[in-house]
Amino acid sequence: MLSEYYITCIAIDGYKVVFSWNEIFNTEIGNHILIAIEAGGLKAEAMPDRMLLFSAMDINTGRRFVKGLNKIVVERVN
Repeated sequence: MLSEYYITCIAIDGYKVVFSWNEIFNTEIGNHILIAIEAGGLKAEAMPDRMLLFSAMDINTGRRFVKGLNKIVVERVN
């Protein structure tokens, strides 16, 4: 049943990135999804882009780079 879930990461500006449950928990990609809450000694609230999320294992980088990560939503496919 967990295969029916997906995770949406949403930025402050509305940009969205989607991961499947299996992609995160059953592939190497899941071991390389990073959320930065501090950079250059600055805490998230002091960083211009707040929290950052990126998938380091993606072949084409940039598409799943989220600046200003605002929320993470877990939903079930209908």
